[in-house]
Amino acid sequence: MTAACEHGPASHEGTEPSLASAPEASRAWLLIEHPGPWPPEAAEAELPAPLRDVVVAAAGRGIRVQLLRNPGPRREPDVRRVLAGWTAGSQPWLRCGEVRSDPLPGDPRTAPAPWPAGLDLDRLAAGEMLSFGSPASAPLFLVCGHGQRNACCARFGVPLARHLAARYPGQVFQTTHVGGHRFAANLVILPHGLYYGPVGLAEATAAISAYQRGTVTPDRYRGRAGQPQPIQQAEHERLTRAGSVALTALT
Repeated sequence: MTAACEHGPASHEGTEPSLASAPEASRAWLLIEHPGPWPPEAAEAELPAPLRDVVVAAAGRGIRVQLLRNPGPRREPDVRRVLAGWTAGSQPWLRCGEVRSDPLPGDPRTAPAPWPAGLDLDRLAAGEMLSFGSPASAPLFLVCGHGQRNACCARFGVPLARHLAARYPGQVFQTTHVGGHRFAANLVILPHGLYYGPVGLAEATAAISAYQRGTVTPDRYRGRAGQPQPIQQAEHERLTRAGSVALTALT
């Protein structure tokens, strides 16, 4: 992307405070592998059936929809990963399934079902565990690279996603708008919904390493998705005083 930055260097260098800026309403999540193109709004993407209907229905229920793709060259997958998760409370969860984009020639058994089995959007919106797919085998690290939404997300996010993917293979995805593009590059850690930004490779690696140890680091921590801003502020103050907080102690 070549468009000029509209935010100023303070936003991306970390000198502008980003604390307590995680999206307050984002607790239920639906993530769909879609290599692109990515329009400004995820719900406007040209997805194969039955995923178009799923995305529209999810957005209507207040579920946060994110499109995902692997960093690096784009490819059109025959089978797309679909993940559903809940980021609030003491027991966040993330489940992963697959949906075939197109039937195999001459094999009606591979035709897309009207709706992915077990993906009950009403239950997801309420935070109830689903039977969809199976529990995700590892955390996901999402980096916003949504250039159609803001050029800075592509400028800072795309190279970061590629570097992280080399360190954490199979766990890193570029994703559509996560909120707060003035803090690009933005990192979101699921299933807990932890937001960090602006981060470079060093800050992102530190945040991921802390998470893998079962802790949260305050450096560039924006907050936890699904929490009201006053709670995010209080949690950040506690983090700053303590230097780190265990994941099990999050509000």
